[in-house]
Amino acid sequence: MASNRTVQRTQPQILAKALGRVGRKYQHHTYAIGTTLIITGQTMPAHAFGLFNPAQIALTCMFGSAGAAGNPAINALPGVINAAITVILFVYFVASGVKVANALGEGQEVTQMVQQPIGIFFITLVLFIAQNILFTGITAAC
Repeated sequence: MASNRTVQRTQPQILAKALGRVGRKYQHHTYAIGTTLIITGQTMPAHAFGLFNPAQIALTCMFGSAGAAGNPAINALPGVINAAITVILFVYFVASGVKVANALGEGQEVTQMVQQPIGIFFITLVLFIAQNILFTGITAAC
């Protein structure tokens, strides 16, 4: 005989479930808007940003040597690499957040689920700090 008992959800679980539902519904919109803003920001030097902007400046200096002078594909490569890394990390963290919110809303254990995103976050933080230390004072003009 099957039981028709419903599980009482806590207020945080109800909120997490609602956020997960909204996140899942608009996940692709969020990806598109975020990617568009990142790519558009990279094309305007005054608004360019990225997690690895000092590394991009150093690569611009390296690729701007005499061998690459006049080659627009090679000269644009540092910006493309920086934008691609920023977009990939953005999409990864949004997807992980939606996944965790859905699991929390269902009352599941999320300890294993958050280990990888937290690890990626700390690795990104270490790389961000290291490249800021390594490439301090480097300009695109070398």
